Amino acid sequence: MDRNCCEAIANTLQRKLSLMARAQGTWHGICFLPGGSASNSLAHSSSTAVTMCGMTCCTKNTLQQLSWKLSSQILCQDVVLHTKIRVPRKRSSSLEVAAIDAAQSFDYESLRMEELQSGNKLKIGIVGFGNFGQFLAQRMISQGHKVLAYSRTDYKDVAHTMGVPFFSDADDFCEEHPEVVLLCTSILSTEDVLKLLPVQRLKRNTLFVDVLSVKEFPKKLFLQVLPQEFDVLCTHPMFGPESGKSSWVGLPFVYDKVRIGGGSRLERCDKFLNIFGSEGCRMVEMSCAEHDRYAAGSQFITHTVGRVLGKLALESTPINTKGYETLLGLVENTKGDSFELYYGLFMYNQRATEELERLELAFDSIKKQLFGRLHDVLRQQLFEGVGMKDGKSLPNIVEDAAHKSTDFAKAASNVVAHSKATTNRSSKRSGDDNGSS
Repeated sequence: MDRNCCEAIANTLQRKLSLMARAQGTWHGICFLPGGSASNSLAHSSSTAVTMCGMTCCTKNTLQQLSWKLSSQILCQDVVLHTKIRVPRKRSSSLEVAAIDAAQSFDYESLRMEELQSGNKLKIGIVGFGNFGQFLAQRMISQGHKVLAYSRTDYKDVAHTMGVPFFSDADDFCEEHPEVVLLCTSILSTEDVLKLLPVQRLKRNTLFVDVLSVKEFPKKLFLQVLPQEFDVLCTHPMFGPESGKSSWVGLPFVYDKVRIGGGSRLERCDKFLNIFGSEGCRMVEMSCAEHDRYAAGSQFITHTVGRVLGKLALESTPINTKGYETLLGLVENTKGDSFELYYGLFMYNQRATEELERLELAFDSIKKQLFGRLHDVLRQQLFEGVGMKDGKSLPNIVEDAAHKSTDFAKAASNVVAHSKATTNRSSKRSGDDNGSS
């Protein structure tokens, strides 16, 4: 604010007070001061001196001592001072002014609100900044959390675009002291990455979280590798960048508080879980063992069937049914996941082998059921109208067909085995001939 403006404000106050000095009463006035520089501008004016706490105001001939209680309301970059001035009945060169609102050169309430909000935010360090790490980071940033990233692969440009500090050195990353270390690595690389982290550079009460699709493996790994003072939270967001790209509402989020301290450490854990809860996720708390038991019968089977169907190279047709559309969608979803993920589901979930065997037995059972009904006599009955053969009833014919189909299957298996043996012998002879030449 320049000198002329300051003098104009002082003169305005002087005229107002002069008009109302004859009667006891109050006067409400508004001073419009530029934000951030109000006190400095007034203090350097030759006609007005202002101290924002004691609020001493001196004009050319009028105000001598003013006692101000001030508050401010920030409008853009300006400060509006709302004042209520008490004027005595008798004329006096000394006027006492009391403001019902307290004005400061800063917005105290907004600063306190920022402090309160910042207390609910976390400093989260993401280890493994691939697709899934970036996917989670975007939502965390939108909620106001501070995110750091570390990865052995260079994602510096992507991180810069997102406004995330990126570290290619694990020591530098840990020296930033994130409150939460979130592992977004692949299942196969988790152990190596965790053992290479210089955890001694972190705070002793750091919270470690994983988002792997298996749970017993990271739980045992965390408890084995991490110091006793570190907190451990095992989680599995059962969605990804495709299924959760628009909304997380209703999507399941499984978690197990493996080792969480009390007090502020428990509050920190709840703040992290609230990242997903506030987005509408269906929060499911269960043990790691229980998770793996359910996941083997659902997630692993889903990936297996999707990959088997993918080997068939299914194509869309002009007469697709709803069921067929569902199968095509399953193939498309599983095709987007790497084989390393699928292998990790198999390798690090001990129940996956059992499920694979059950799937194989179920497939064999279906084949037997189909071939058990395939018999020449039965086909003649169905398609040529031939009556019962040799007076046998239909159940007896089906039973005979089942036995014959089993014998046929064995014979076919022997033929295949004989063919393979013949091929191997031929290849060996060919190799010997090439070697001798």
